[in-house]
Amino acid sequence: MTPKVAVVYHSRRGTMRALAEAAAEGARAYGAQVRLLGVADDKAISEWPEPEAAPEDMLWADGLVLAAPTYFGNPSSPFKRFLESTSPLWAQGLLADRIVTGLTASTCLHGGREGTLLALYQSVYHWGAWALGPEPSSAEAMAMGGNPYGLAVTSARDGAVGEAELAAAWSAGHRLAATTAQVQRAARADDAGGRARVTVVHCAEDETVRMLAQECAAGARELGAEVRLRRLAGPAAPRAAGLPGPMSGAPAAAVVTADDVAWADSLLFGARVRSGALAASLLGFLQSLEPETGPGPLAGKPASGFACTPRPHAGSESALLALNNVLHHGGAVVVPPGYTDPAVFAAGGNPYGTSHPRSAGALPTAQALAAARHQGRRIALAGGRLRREPALAAVTSDTPLEKEVI
Repeated sequence: MTPKVAVVYHSRRGTMRALAEAAAEGARAYGAQVRLLGVADDKAISEWPEPEAAPEDMLWADGLVLAAPTYFGNPSSPFKRFLESTSPLWAQGLLADRIVTGLTASTCLHGGREGTLLALYQSVYHWGAWALGPEPSSAEAMAMGGNPYGLAVTSARDGAVGEAELAAAWSAGHRLAATTAQVQRAARADDAGGRARVTVVHCAEDETVRMLAQECAAGARELGAEVRLRRLAGPAAPRAAGLPGPMSGAPAAAVVTADDVAWADSLLFGARVRSGALAASLLGFLQSLEPETGPGPLAGKPASGFACTPRPHAGSESALLALNNVLHHGGAVVVPPGYTDPAVFAAGGNPYGTSHPRSAGALPTAQALAAARHQGRRIALAGGRLRREPALAAVTSDTPLEKEVI
C-alpha cells in the first residue's frame, strides 16, 4: 500500500510554500501519493496554484506535513483556523494515528519558532496523532540549527529560500513518508504490537505513580507485548493500607538502566509533578540518555508520559507537554493517548497523557487506571508498528505479574 501524504501550508510571501513544495518532493521521491495544499488567506500577497486544503484531506492522508509561519510565537491565524475546521472529524475519532511533522519560518532566529512547532503538535495530540521530529543529528537538521521539534528557517522579505533549507524540507517529507510506510506495512501484516517490547519507567517513591505504571504495563500486555516495568533509583513507597497483598509491599521493580531503553520498541515514563514540573529524577535520567553525537536509545521509538499532580490544574497538562519536549530531544516519536477512547474522557480528558490529581484521592481512581491501561495499549500498538528489529518468536516478561497486583 502506497503511503498518502498531505502537505498543508500557509504562505504570504512564498517562504512556506517553497518549503512545503520541497517536502512534497521528498515524500514523492519515497513513492508516496502526495497532495500539496494551501490554506485559505485573503491577505496573501500572491495567489498560489495549489488547491485549498479541506478537512477531508486530513481524512485522506496517512501522514501530514504541517507548514505554518510563525506569527507572535504561534502558528498563523489562517493555519489555526484550518486546524480548527477539522473538529467534526476529530469528534468522530477519525484523525487518530496520523503521523505529523512540522515546518515553520520566522524573520528572527529566535522569533518563536520552537513554540510554533510545539503548538502544531499540541493541536494534533488531541486527534491522537503521532509527532515526528527530524532524524536526530542528521546533517540537514544540524545545518538548520539542530531543532529537535521540526524544521525552522529564517524567512526573507522576498520569500527566497536557500538550497540548504530546501534540502532540509525535502528530508522532512521523505522521512515522514518512510515512517508512514513502515507503519502501514506493519499494520497490513497484522504485526501491530503482539510482540512489541515495552519499557514502563516510573518514580517508585509515589504509590499513585506506581499504580498508574502497573496499569500501563497491564494494557501493553493485553496486546501481547513483552514488558519491562522499571523504577528510577530511590526508595519505593510503602504499600497503602486497604490494597491487596502484604503491607510490606509488592516486590520492587528493578532499577531502570539505559539498556532497558535500548531494548524497548516503545516506552512510557511517569512521575509525580512538583511545582509544575515532573520529578527531577525522571528528567535527570532522560537527560542522561542524550548522546553528544548521533542518535541515542530513544531515537525513532514511540514514547509518552503519565503523571500525578497535587490538584487538577497543577501541571497535569503542562508537565506532560514539557516531557514531550525532552522526548523530542531524544529523537522519540511522541504518541499521546489523545481522545482515542472513552476512558480518556472519563479520567478527565487529558489528551497528552494519563494524570491523576491527589486532591481527588491519594490513590488513582478507577477511571484514571482505565485511562492508563488504554495508554499502555496504544504505546504497545505504536511500538509494534515502528519496531526496528524482527519480532521474537516467543513472548515473555521479566516482570512477574504479581508485581502488578494493585
